[in-house]
Amino acid sequence: MVALLAGCGGGMSPAQLGATGQNTIAQLRHIGGAGAAHPIQLAGANAARSWMAPDAKKSKSLLYVADQGANDVEVYSYPGGKLKGTLTGFQTPSGVCSNKAGDVFILNGNGTSVVVYAHGGSSPIRTLDLPGYPELNCSVDPTTGNLALGVLGSTCGDCFVVFPAGSGTATIYTPPGQTGLPGCGYDNKGNLFCDAYGAGDAFTLFELPKGSSTVATVAVSGAGSWVAGPMQWDGTDLAVGGSDGPTLYQIALSGSTGSVVGSTSLTDAGTVWQFWITNNLGGKKHKGLRVIAPTVTNPGGIGIAGYWNYPAGGTATKTITGPVQPDGAALSTKK
Repeated sequence: MVALLAGCGGGMSPAQLGATGQNTIAQLRHIGGAGAAHPIQLAGANAARSWMAPDAKKSKSLLYVADQGANDVEVYSYPGGKLKGTLTGFQTPSGVCSNKAGDVFILNGNGTSVVVYAHGGSSPIRTLDLPGYPELNCSVDPTTGNLALGVLGSTCGDCFVVFPAGSGTATIYTPPGQTGLPGCGYDNKGNLFCDAYGAGDAFTLFELPKGSSTVATVAVSGAGSWVAGPMQWDGTDLAVGGSDGPTLYQIALSGSTGSVVGSTSLTDAGTVWQFWITNNLGGKKHKGLRVIAPTVTNPGGIGIAGYWNYPAGGTATKTITGPVQPDGAALSTKK
């Protein structure tokens, strides 16, 4: 069975999509770039089997790229970019994240699950059930191992969920006044931040402080017209991907307020749905960082995973070609 889905240039809220069916909402929310329609192969009995190179488990770092155009997740050596394996059987895989042990969490974008793999493994070690469709990215708390992500069109409406230690049953949080939480990110102290489409799709930011069960609103100045998207802590600030193409924004936080203090433009990239910032646990502000962005090049329309200096941006220092329509990327590092 083949489904044909048209690419979307930017994020869309349920309000913008109107009465579109839930499956279509999940698919549209996860399709980046401005290219023409392309085939999405649905998982089934005839899907190719997952494979992994024999030396993959011994590799210190592996780069996982969610390829929703192929319904696979490609695994590469890092930083070399050599293909080491392919994980199959997904339904529009979107975001990817990892924990300190190197376990990889893959959002099954048009399913209602998160599939977990060990570093270099070719078979899942567990599957986490969601109350709806996973949004654009996930994040793991470096202090507890908790896993957080936004959920779309669920029994809780639009919410975010937290799995204790990345397993078991999730706790559900439904902040008021929003219509979707596409991005979530933990800082290095265990505080969780999730952005949202607020009134009129205005950028809205929520915080679940470490050890708390109460979600607070963070007032952010300087957000402009860009809307919510995937996010990650870059060591000192929240890095957020907007819907206006290849631009990431930095939000500095202070108590219950935040402000946009910078931006990173990725030359020749298309829309970036979910990115990964390396070496982002602290230290000197933004020293020696790199952002890995899966995207479809503009111009060219070629699927890549590109490396850019962060926060300088500019031209990619390396590109890996191969993914059809890459949506998300994450490093898995084996200690």
